[in-house]
Amino acid sequence: MAGKNERSSSITNVAALANVSIATVSRVLSGKRGKDDDIARRVRAAAEQLNYSVNYAASSLRSDVTNSIGLVIPSATESFSAQLLDELEYAIDADAQQLLIGIGADRSAQTDRIESLLSRHVDGLIVVPGTETDLTETLDRHADSLPIVQIGGHQQSFKTSMVSIDESASMELIMRHLVERGSHAVAYMAGKEVSFESAELFTMFHTQVRSYRLVSHTDWNQFGERTVRTGIRLLDAPVLEGQRPDALVCADDAVAFGAMVALHTLGLRVPEDVRIVSFDDSPLAATTMPTLTSVHPPFEQIVSESLRLIASETGMPAHISLPPQLMIRESTGYANA
Repeated sequence: MAGKNERSSSITNVAALANVSIATVSRVLSGKRGKDDDIARRVRAAAEQLNYSVNYAASSLRSDVTNSIGLVIPSATESFSAQLLDELEYAIDADAQQLLIGIGADRSAQTDRIESLLSRHVDGLIVVPGTETDLTETLDRHADSLPIVQIGGHQQSFKTSMVSIDESASMELIMRHLVERGSHAVAYMAGKEVSFESAELFTMFHTQVRSYRLVSHTDWNQFGERTVRTGIRLLDAPVLEGQRPDALVCADDAVAFGAMVALHTLGLRVPEDVRIVSFDDSPLAATTMPTLTSVHPPFEQIVSESLRLIASETGMPAHISLPPQLMIRESTGYANA
């Protein structure tokens, strides 16, 4: 009977009974976890109750700790991914671990990178999904074998943890600041119209417009790629015909820079005629003329929370939403940075 139970039980069953992660079960039963605490006692008791073989646990897929973390990002040059990579590499190096990186923008490429990193037996995985990239099936399939943390976007798997920025708070920060600077009419330059993230941010924009009783017209709002070229298209947009806005919210610093170029070409001054606020606080924001007010993602906290969730021994997924910071610069009238 014991042999039958031993074959039918799995490391997943032990983890569920002990209420810990699979990685913790593997570390405890293989002797790689030195603490003899309540967690260790629960794991051993669960393994004994299920007749789970300690030798099998020691040789299971995740029994060997590699001191490596995998990171999958859509691009190494896109601002958010690049700044995240810099912060994560610093934190990983300080912890004497290794960072293995996979780069891919679409579903197929990101799935391949995830599979490749898993084949190297990383101790945890951090994923930044590409725009409109659905990784649900892939993340669901591997969430039971190692800790996975998604950063940003809409949550794709409820089996994995997630760290995100409170976008609603971001938009509220922007609108409050513009109102304090005397703005009354606001236009919005968004990302791709078909993007879930863009649509969600656009909804928040309208919510805050109504909340602060600002003026905004449908034909003022534009959608496009998050590039300088999209901002320059402001030259041909109806947003500047007739009644025009005195403030412009851009979904990306590159778009905001393009908008600055367009406004200068038209003889309009920033911030005297039009104030501009953007997102991501990339290196570009501090080098434009005038410098750009932008929402700063808290990269240090994002990395800290992601690594904490990977190291967590509960095995329970969590969603952490972090508050942003508005870096106020010359494009809205004065600077604090």
